[in-house]
Amino acid sequence: MKMKKLILILILGCAVQFASAQRYNLGFGWRAGVSNYLGDIGGGGISRNFVYNLELKDTRWATGPTINWRFHPMFALQGGITYARLRGEDNEAEWRTRKGRNLNFRNDVFEMSCKFEIYPQILSLSDVGYRGRYRVDYQTYFFFGLGAVYHSPKAYLNSSGDTKEYYKLRPLMTEGQKYSPVVITAPFGGGFFFTYKRQHRFGFEFQWSWVFTDYLDDVHDLYVDPSMMASDPMAPLLANQYIDQPGVPGPQNYGNPGNLRGDPTDRDNYMFMTVSYHFLIRTRGGFYRSNYSWMYGRHRKWGGTKAKF
Repeated sequence: MKMKKLILILILGCAVQFASAQRYNLGFGWRAGVSNYLGDIGGGGISRNFVYNLELKDTRWATGPTINWRFHPMFALQGGITYARLRGEDNEAEWRTRKGRNLNFRNDVFEMSCKFEIYPQILSLSDVGYRGRYRVDYQTYFFFGLGAVYHSPKAYLNSSGDTKEYYKLRPLMTEGQKYSPVVITAPFGGGFFFTYKRQHRFGFEFQWSWVFTDYLDDVHDLYVDPSMMASDPMAPLLANQYIDQPGVPGPQNYGNPGNLRGDPTDRDNYMFMTVSYHFLIRTRGGFYRSNYSWMYGRHRKWGGTKAKF
């Protein structure tokens, strides 16, 4: 119940802020790019931590609409919805214990987030080329925020050969646990953009999201007895897909209740790397010149007025 209240407050807060932002710097746009994930399935060697453990083969897509409100020359709020696919395959892993476990997953996630952006003025350039025309503006920013993610992991039986029929894992309770399809996430990262003629923004952004769950891939802790799973006969088959092959631990290390199935000490995370386009709504011209002209006085020698983005 507390989680639902927090999500509701987040959504209403962003809605109120954006609704009252019409007199400021407001941009509507779309972003698209790639996604990847760091969790209990697939990945590189056990000794490679954090981003170095990402598996490039697991890279998929991410896309969605965004809204940006620049309420101050140094600060902004960004809201957005992102639809992305996350995946992992143990049979592609370098770590031999994961390769023997032989699990897989695919998860199409919907993320709704509200992010606070910070624009260090030392990393901004109001007139690219210094020609005095202020037609192209460059800005760098960093952000952190809060969001909610809806997810539903799926998997297929590796023993089925080339046929890949995906089954929803959450209802099967493969570890005997019920977990929520909606979780909190904390995105952070940075990016940069160019603004052409004050209304057309082209940007790049990197986002890393800490997720408050370890079940994006349906793997968290221990193997359990099939009696603790759902009554569906697919549950035990998808919970233990051990395959005997050279160089992997023996079958006694997998499937038995109490054997380690995942790493309960770390939560799952994912990342987006996207490009974007925003169309900016013009604002009242005196906002920057009258209230913040002291911040941009050093640019006046090039002529014209400070670009709003």
